[in-house]
Parts: sequence; C-alpha cells; structure tokens
Amino acid sequence: MTDGRKPGKSRAGEADIGRRSFFWKLGVGVSTALASATAMGRAASSDAGDAALRAAMLEEEKALRALHRDFEQALDAGRYDDVVALFADDAQVVFNGGVFDNRRQGIGRLYRELFREGQTGRRIPQAPGFEIDPERQQESVEISRDRLSARAVFPYSIRVGRPIESDSSLAAMARLHGEGVQTWWEGGVYEVRYRKDADGRWKISRLEYRTLARADWRPGRTCAMPMTVAPLATCYPEDPHGPDALVPPSTATA
Repeated sequence: MTDGRKPGKSRAGEADIGRRSFFWKLGVGVSTALASATAMGRAASSDAGDAALRAAMLEEEKALRALHRDFEQALDAGRYDDVVALFADDAQVVFNGGVFDNRRQGIGRLYRELFREGQTGRRIPQAPGFEIDPERQQESVEISRDRLSARAVFPYSIRVGRPIESDSSLAAMARLHGEGVQTWWEGGVYEVRYRKDADGRWKISRLEYRTLARADWRPGRTCAMPMTVAPLATCYPEDPHGPDALVPPSTATA
C-alpha cells in the first residue's frame, strides 16, 4: 500500500528540500537588504565626502581672499617688501607691457624700485566719467580639486606714477622733496594664479594687471582727462628698472 509519494522521496527528504528552499529565500532577502544598506552607506559616505570637500574649498577661498587683502593693503601703504614676500620664488608679474620674472629679481625690481619711485599702488576711487562697467570687474575665485592651485580675478582702482624725467633744477628739487612724479588713475582687474608652497601656504605664482581704463586724474580734482601711457619698451639691464621681457603688442593690455 502506498501513501501517494513518488518513489525515492521520503518525508525527511521533503523537509530537507523545504529547509533549503526557506534558507535560499531568506538568503535572497538578506542579500537584498545588505545590498540596499551598502548602497545607502555609500550614498551617505559620498554626501559626507562632498560636504567635507565643499567646506575645505570654502576655507581655501577664505585664505585666498585674505591673501589678496594683504596684497592690496601692503600696496596701499607702500610696504613694497611685504608685497614681494607674497609671491612664489619663480613667480611672474605682467605690468604695462612688461614681464617681470622671479620674486628676488624681476618682481623685486618692479615693486621695490619702479612702484616705489612712482608711488604706485595706492587705492583711489575711479576717475569721474571713466567708471568701468561692473560686469567687466566681476570677482571670481576658482580652486583646483586637489586644492594645490587656484586662479582668481579681482578689480582694482589705483594711483600709478612715474618720476618726471628732466634734468632741470626744479625737477631735481622736487625729487628731493618726494615730488617730481607724474601720476594718473588706472582701473582694471588683477588676473591672478596661485599655488601652495612646500609648507602648504598659498603664494602668488602669476599676476597680470589687466588695465581697462586710464585717466589724468587724482582725488580732489573735479574732472578727468583721457590719457595714454606708452608700454614698457626696454628690458633689464639696459633699463635698470625694466622688465625681463616684453609682452607681444597683440596681447599687451590697454
């Protein structure tokens, strides 16, 4: 007499199959749950990583803006040695058609000699009638993802000057009293590149004065007149204060 089971299968065998089926189904459920938890963990980790990166980038931007404030304040006060100290050893500055290379050489010559003699860099308002469109003076700071380099654009409005070249006794006397300097207003943007040094401090690696407007004007005057300034044309050492190279005319600033 049979109980209806197929040959070769016992109750124990059916129970074993049932257990295997139960554990297989349970395993699928656990695997799915684990996979879901892993994905959620990865998303949370990614979000946390992105938030940490954004926070780090904001701190770097604050440091770069503070460095630029130090640069402008030192220029405004005529502390040219402090200005030079903000540059990397192999940095470069482009000013009025000239390229000044190396912090200890060309850049030191530019600020310690050319700027000091011309009393250049003091912040002054924009000349009346020559105000620059704010759209052309938008600030920006961009930092590389590895946070080792950056670039920025900052507006400027400064007094620029150069000693009056004259052998007259009046000019000589004026120079003795700190005068004898032809001055004008310049406005434009600094186009700056930065990089970190071996100690992790930001340094200026390249700075270009992108001049957008000039005028014969100084604070206190009621009117300003347009003016042109000849770009630097003689290199060092022929010109003791000259640049190390000249910018090609097609790329020179206004």
